Amino acid sequence: MKDPASSSPPSSSASGDDILSILSDEQNRRIISILYDKELNIQQISNLLKLSQSTAYRRVRVLEDFKIVKKTKIVRTMAGLDEAYYRSWISEIVITFKEGKISYRLERIKLEDKIMRLWQHFSD
Repeated sequence: MKDPASSSPPSSSASGDDILSILSDEQNRRIISILYDKELNIQQISNLLKLSQSTAYRRVRVLEDFKIVKKTKIVRTMAGLDEAYYRSWISEIVITFKEGKISYRLERIKLEDKIMRLWQHFSD
């Protein structure tokens, strides 16, 4: 089985095996979970999950390549560095085993949900 932190980016024919490999890793699942309702940067993710920043970055990058998480904004810090924030971009992952083949479907967050999150952000 492939290392879930080093999977190559998906082509249009990313396999079910790739998704299973990514989802079988506890750290990847934890990242997906914490980004479901929060927008966090790599440092915040690494602190919450007690990972090194390089590990958190690699894992987020793989999840981003598979379109499971998405970079939502980039903030310029006082030091002049760009800091990216990420969020889960899916509401459901369906994995199917049928006729000897594994396939998957990613259900994206609906536009209405994105608008509601934006509205909630401004009302806070």
